[in-house]
Amino acid sequence: MQKWIILIIVFVVVILGIVIVLNVDVETEYTPETEIGDIDLRKTIVTLYFKDKDSGELKKESRLIDSKELLKDPYEYLLNLLLKDPENKNYEKIIPEGTEIIDTKLNNGCLEINFNKAFQEANLEKTELDKVLYSIYDTLSELTEVTGIKILIEGAEVENISTVISKTTVVNQDENQTITNTTNVNENSINTSNSTNDLKTTNTNDINSYNTTI
Repeated sequence: MQKWIILIIVFVVVILGIVIVLNVDVETEYTPETEIGDIDLRKTIVTLYFKDKDSGELKKESRLIDSKELLKDPYEYLLNLLLKDPENKNYEKIIPEGTEIIDTKLNNGCLEINFNKAFQEANLEKTELDKVLYSIYDTLSELTEVTGIKILIEGAEVENISTVISKTTVVNQDENQTITNTTNVNENSINTSNSTNDLKTTNTNDINSYNTTI
């Protein structure tokens, strides 16, 4: 009789142990080794255009940034990235050294970019100047509200520099003249209107001017 009592007690203890273990497994919450933070959820990709050191062509460099950075002033934010050195060691910045942004203004889709005199004083040759302008345009036109750019020097228009560059304007290097072309130069567009930064993909064709690789 005593043996049966001991066996029953052992059996009850085993059953209770199993129930406790199963209960702990159910209630235990899985915690990943690396948690995804709010900043990671806000990440978005922007494309910047720099000059290839070897070929002299414009090449794109993608950057993963916090989309919140674009909300305050997306134009100056992207321009400041162009003013800094690229991450790719085979590329180099193309905007003249010493260039500073005074202000920017969006006027009917055309972004007026007001630089200091260092931009003008660089005395860039036309071919190099055209590459600079398209580097800026290709980068800024990712913003859906930007359909063109225009450079000002300390608030004033300057001959050759203040040419409006837009998606319907392509400079023919061979003939050194402006021609009309309706080819889109964007691969990705970022919508910053209404304080949003959603990425939108559009069809793209290669642009031969400036040997820009799209």
